[in-house]
Amino acid sequence: MKRILITLLIGLFALTAFGQNHGHGSDVNQRYFDAKIREFVYRLNLTDQQRDAFIPIYKRYSDEMRASVGKLSRPDERPATSEDAAALTKARIERQQIAQNIRIKYVDEFAAVLAPDQMSRLYEVESQIQRKLMSRKNGGRPGPGHRQGPRNR
Repeated sequence: MKRILITLLIGLFALTAFGQNHGHGSDVNQRYFDAKIREFVYRLNLTDQQRDAFIPIYKRYSDEMRASVGKLSRPDERPATSEDAAALTKARIERQQIAQNIRIKYVDEFAAVLAPDQMSRLYEVESQIQRKLMSRKNGGRPGPGHRQGPRNR
């Protein structure tokens, strides 16, 4: 069951990328959002009542994250100077701070709906979903900031 949900999420993620490039993003984005909700329901074992209360909160949270943080893109080229690298690093940290502030803002709303064990796992589950999607998007390679095993130098 877990593999089916993950496969569904990955497929919807690919469709989202295709749809955004071809003007069909909103329908695909909705299907992607619905798949994420199904994954949360499954992974957090939400009741029907919890699910119905969780969805509008998560929708607002998700919309705010997307509007405030946007896509966390990586530059195609390495920065030419230390100053460029510092500017990119500062911008990345600022986006992370914005995202963290949004997460903090929604904690009480999520806590009003979720049981303590569900609440303590919410952001962990969200991170796992994102990592799996990024890994699939990158052809099985982890996204930025995620190392697999020791690095040879």
